[in-house]
Amino acid sequence: MELASYDVLVVGGGLSGLSAAIFLARADLKTVVFDTGASTIQPISMVNNYLGFPEGIPGAELLERGRTQARRFGVELRAELVQQVRRLGDGTYEAVAASGSYGAPIVLVASNKNTKVGADLGLKLGGRNNRFIEHDGAGRTTIPKVYVCGRITEHPSQAAISVGNGALVALTIIQDVRGAYYVDHDD
Repeated sequence: MELASYDVLVVGGGLSGLSAAIFLARADLKTVVFDTGASTIQPISMVNNYLGFPEGIPGAELLERGRTQARRFGVELRAELVQQVRRLGDGTYEAVAASGSYGAPIVLVASNKNTKVGADLGLKLGGRNNRFIEHDGAGRTTIPKVYVCGRITEHPSQAAISVGNGALVALTIIQDVRGAYYVDHDD
């Protein structure tokens, strides 16, 4: 079976995953985001602590704006569950979903509290009740080219923190790929 090919597979389309995907795509890394629509911000009636929205914004609207922005920069959004992620013999990764298989040299796990993808890959769990994936503080895990961001890293589940953490980890990935310092400057 032929894999659809990307530079980065992002598993999780909440605020941290979308934020990371935007930075990755702007750095010309072909990025796909898998999103089941189960982000914990989705049902929040009003997010009142997010910069730039003085009157607040419904969680579902904040997510949709993030999806729109991600599409604007070329991110492919797949509204489906990743059933499994595995490392292939050549060191790349395969994500298996209902619609097919997707391959990339880099995986970013942004799956809130769902540790299945991490477990599939053999990542170490730690933190309170072993519910979080261990990382180096910049999103790198113990497995080559597998990164984590957002709530699954034990960061508080505040919208601004999730978005910022996704951006931080995306910059880490870009710098690791390019081997040089990287800053995303606005146009």
